[in-house]
Amino acid sequence: MISLDTNIILAAFDPADRLHMQAHAVLGRIGSEPRVVCPVVYAELAASREWDRLKLFLERAAVDVLWEMPEAVWERAGMAMGEYARMRRGGALPRRVVADFLIGAHAEHHGLVLATFDRAVYEAVFSSVRLIS
Repeated sequence: MISLDTNIILAAFDPADRLHMQAHAVLGRIGSEPRVVCPVVYAELAASREWDRLKLFLERAAVDVLWEMPEAVWERAGMAMGEYARMRRGGALPRRVVADFLIGAHAEHHGLVLATFDRAVYEAVFSSVRLIS
């Protein structure tokens, strides 16, 4: 099962996005593998002015929401965020928001492959999660 990050979906959805073609290439590589999003990704997409069209896009792309986010996911996300913050102080890692760590912890908890364009955060603190980009 493949978990899609918000950036993959938004790029695939918007033909004007500079990563539009790469996002479609990622979706093509996934093929018929089941596609899911974390509830956090669902919420990020719902914040869009294009929500109705994005929701239809998800349906047509056969993307489901894997709603299960037990306490262990939230705890792991917090621990990963703290670890990342400590690493960031010592180097040039980009600033990230809690949503990124929840997405990574969700993928890790469920044993999902994560399709994303934001490799740095996931490579830094979710080394067990296989990435596609």
